[in-house]
Amino acid sequence: MVVKIKDYENKEITEWMWASDNKLIPKPFFTSSFFVDGLLIDCGAPACVDEFERFISPLIKKYNIKCIITHSHEDHCGAAYLLQNSYDIPIYAHKKAIPLLEEEGTYPQYRQMVWGEKRLPVDAKEVPDSIISNSEAYKFNIISTPGHAPDQFTLIEKEQEWAFVADAVQPKYRMLFGKASDIQEDIAEIYNSIKTIYEYTEGMNNLKIFTSGRGIFNGREYLQNKLSEIESLHLKVHKVYKELSGKYQKDTRLMKNVLRKTLGRESAVGKLSRGDLSKMNLVKSLLQWPL
Repeated sequence: MVVKIKDYENKEITEWMWASDNKLIPKPFFTSSFFVDGLLIDCGAPACVDEFERFISPLIKKYNIKCIITHSHEDHCGAAYLLQNSYDIPIYAHKKAIPLLEEEGTYPQYRQMVWGEKRLPVDAKEVPDSIISNSEAYKFNIISTPGHAPDQFTLIEKEQEWAFVADAVQPKYRMLFGKASDIQEDIAEIYNSIKTIYEYTEGMNNLKIFTSGRGIFNGREYLQNKLSEIESLHLKVHKVYKELSGKYQKDTRLMKNVLRKTLGRESAVGKLSRGDLSKMNLVKSLLQWPL
């Protein structure tokens, strides 16, 4: 296993990162948990529970901890069962996530390789509109940001200009979940959620954006760049589709050529996941989104 721990903002924020070291995985896929004055934002994947307990147990002795689950995917709530059943820590989530978290989470083999075999069930409470940290030093407003998941939200601390966006913002949009997956991403909703964060953070000149496993990014300009990137790709895919529509009788050939001319050949991940996480899903989602 690969574990990294990083501190930010004069050690007010601690990021705990974890990835599997499975040799069958071409590169490590990291997930993050953030600890801020008694607030635990996400709690890793099912396979990381032992390592996560070593990180969190000393903090449990010092703080009255609350765990905030940004969305119900297994790499964000894997240790929730441990926290609730071994330490009696309350779990908060979006109301849409609560019934999903109450059931044992199972998912395909390729995700088990990365995150562990299954997610154990927990009883979560509905997250309120805002959350106060342990010492009352920080107030986080909860902003709905679907697209990657219907139950995903972002936590924003206005005074400190912090945004914990989970998977709402990605460094590069090259693939989406779709096809037969239980995760169905929607690029139009992703775009609108990034726009929501951008508009909500107006006036924040020193905004820091904390993503899950993908790094920390500075400034609203980063969000604007993501919006421009998606807009450009949206126009390009529609343009290429229109240009090629009359050249191919079969839709499968048409779509393969649209993919090749916009994002290149399908990725190894797309093949490994049997199309569940693929470039083709992104192309299809962009085409389903009207200009």
